[in-house]
Amino acid sequence: MKYAKNVKFVDDYRQIIDNPEEISRIREDIKAGDVYIFKRLVDPEKIIKIREYLGGVGRNSLPNYHAIKAGAPNFHRLNIWDDRAYVKGCFHQFVFFPWNQDVFNFFQLFRDGYYLKNLINGLPRDKFLGAEPEDDCTARLSFQFYPKAVGGLNKHSDPVDHHQLTVPLLIMSKKGVDFTSGGMYVEAENGELIFGDDLCDIGDVLFFNAVIPHGVMRIDEGKSEDWLSFEGRWMMIFATNKLAGNASISDAVDLENKS
Repeated sequence: MKYAKNVKFVDDYRQIIDNPEEISRIREDIKAGDVYIFKRLVDPEKIIKIREYLGGVGRNSLPNYHAIKAGAPNFHRLNIWDDRAYVKGCFHQFVFFPWNQDVFNFFQLFRDGYYLKNLINGLPRDKFLGAEPEDDCTARLSFQFYPKAVGGLNKHSDPVDHHQLTVPLLIMSKKGVDFTSGGMYVEAENGELIFGDDLCDIGDVLFFNAVIPHGVMRIDEGKSEDWLSFEGRWMMIFATNKLAGNASISDAVDLENKS
């Protein structure tokens, strides 16, 4: 098992994205276990508007689920410790695919995050971002809201394969403002938990080796549960997922639920 080591910051991602030597250095650091925080990759004011929009979608339409396959619609769903999930968690998820249009033009808005992910992974910058899947995989934006009192995600490890080394996370809430306790963590070799939310502002993006154990500790445990208030923690995953039925890439591993 690989564990988190040093935390490093990049103040201006624009100085990295077109610098192959820096990209190569960061790639090797992440392989070794370093955690990178790219500051203000997305405008915080835009993120607040996205949160408001997704909250409206969540309040005013029924949640549903669709398998990851070519042509799948955008959707939102609840996951309340669902036994069918590879990793047990409690959150409201909003999913967008590159072949669908949306009012924010999300894949254009978050293009540089995917470019960085692909380049750090040693791939062409626009890999998996087209209207058709590639190599039985596709990019997928996954917004996740963790409600106060009950939101969380078991410690787990994500697959590293030809499609990814790192699974970047966009921070969309401010700890101490939007929620006070819990949050996203990665595990260090000594068992220490490094809480990304303690180190990040809204708009920052975390990059780390996907096999490092990580999860979301219960958000504001002890407070009153209220899913429709959308009070709690928001984040977004720059995901690259295998299509349903692809057996060549392993699944995420829940490190708390071994059943």
